[in-house]
Amino acid sequence: MSDETQSLGFSFTKCILFVLLGFSGGYSGLRFAYIAVGLVMWYWYRKPKAQAPAIKTEDKAKEQAKAPQKVQDDQFERVTCLTVFMENMWPYLRQYLVKFLKQKIQPKLRSRSKYLRHCSFMDIDLGTKVNHMRVQSDLEKKQIIVDLKISYDAPVKVNIGFFERHVATVNSIKLEGTFRIILAPLMGNAPLVGAMTFYFPQRPELQLEWTGFTRLLSIPGVQRLTQKMVVDKIATFLVSPKHITKRITSKFDVTELHFKERKNALRIHVLGAKNLVAKDFITKKSDPFVVIRGGGKTFKTSVISKTLNPRWNQIFEILFSELPGQEIVFEVFDRDEARDEPLGSCKIAVSQVLERKCINKWFRLEKVQSGELHIKVETLRLLSDPAQLDKVLQLNEQIQPPKSEELSSAVLYTIIQKGRGLPVIRPKKSNLNPLAKLQVTVGDTVKKKGGKKNNGEPEFKKRMQFLIKDPLGEKMKLKVLNEDNKILGSLSVPLSNIMAAKDMTIEEWFPLKSKAKNNFGPSHFWCEAIEPERPKSPIPDCSVPDTAATNRQVTISLVAMSK
Repeated sequence: MSDETQSLGFSFTKCILFVLLGFSGGYSGLRFAYIAVGLVMWYWYRKPKAQAPAIKTEDKAKEQAKAPQKVQDDQFERVTCLTVFMENMWPYLRQYLVKFLKQKIQPKLRSRSKYLRHCSFMDIDLGTKVNHMRVQSDLEKKQIIVDLKISYDAPVKVNIGFFERHVATVNSIKLEGTFRIILAPLMGNAPLVGAMTFYFPQRPELQLEWTGFTRLLSIPGVQRLTQKMVVDKIATFLVSPKHITKRITSKFDVTELHFKERKNALRIHVLGAKNLVAKDFITKKSDPFVVIRGGGKTFKTSVISKTLNPRWNQIFEILFSELPGQEIVFEVFDRDEARDEPLGSCKIAVSQVLERKCINKWFRLEKVQSGELHIKVETLRLLSDPAQLDKVLQLNEQIQPPKSEELSSAVLYTIIQKGRGLPVIRPKKSNLNPLAKLQVTVGDTVKKKGGKKNNGEPEFKKRMQFLIKDPLGEKMKLKVLNEDNKILGSLSVPLSNIMAAKDMTIEEWFPLKSKAKNNFGPSHFWCEAIEPERPKSPIPDCSVPDTAATNRQVTISLVAMSK
């Protein structure tokens, strides 16, 4: 028997073993995460043996050690065993997805609008299997990153109802894209991995076939939605920087993952452009502006009329985590009354900025005949010394461009843990559990989190970060709301109190105003600060002086008690 035949036989035997593992795991009720981790660990172990001889040069070895940033089709290796494994594991994964839709997605939908508070998934059938999957694995320090090439096109059944009445049905789903799984941290004890994080590095292609969509649009508060808007919302649900982390071992705290906190403050300078394409046939000019996307944020520059070589000199600031694969995307448009026309785009990998501390160059615009965009992106150091704040404010005043918003001088980190003794208000004419959600406001920034089951002690465990422009005058305002946006409790914390505290850290209780039966009960907050990691090397090659951002962090536990 030839070596090739023996190799094929051995591979087939391994496939059979993993299929049996899938069946036994589902039969015994073992969590899917354990089986998936075992499969990935096996694949990671066997892949180096199947590859060509190792690259000997040190530079290439270092390059391979980096996490994959952008996945191309030719980088994937088709793994028949994984496809067979997923076909047999799909029934059990399908059960998990149904539970995920009802327990995670449904509360989030209900918390978005008072008109959706009676929305529910009534009947769910996600089809037979996922058709084709390909995998690429790569190893980093204390983590494994796996990219799955997903092509899902199957009939499904997802009934959406209001007041327990059927309204609309999703009949089929077509999904194509790269799905990233991060296994981190690697541990020396079983189950070898602390948690599993998954998300889409880039937006996937998604198509839905509906019946009853017109009835869905007849619901108050939903009339303005279109099918494209609904698909866009779903398609971006798990797109970077959004992600979901599932803990595998109870001994590990997922908040310890290095990419959970947005500790990287980047200052983005959109300086100018040259040789843009002319969109006005009469004047042979354009009215360009730039849209900046990154870290879940979107910004837009001013419009410069009738020019092919505009100068904006505007600054924008974004907080990023260390989640692999994040990018800053710049899209140049020509302003038009009918529809804005594209003038090209470019992108910068966040990992490159964090490594080099500053990038200042002209970028060639893609998908157009000509055009370049002058961009500078620099990192900001985080400091916990309040004595540095005056220096930061003075420096910001010196470099403040006339057309930009006021520059940030601080970063506020907040961890909201849970509530206790909050009033429980059940939705009228519904058997659904009441919800509690958060609304935190600092300056002009409003962040909403939650959709958590409210039994009087909802657990939020939410981290929020805010860029602060005036740390001596701004306040952090927090509200706990139900699905009807009725206030269950509120508080206001002046940031000057944090500034005056040692190391800009607060550890004490705050009163929470809570209205229950026309009485206000006292509430308390517990605050704790964690100093973020500081980059050691200075920012090179920057014409603008290095600006440091001051850091504050507050860890909060909500407790409300009635008199």
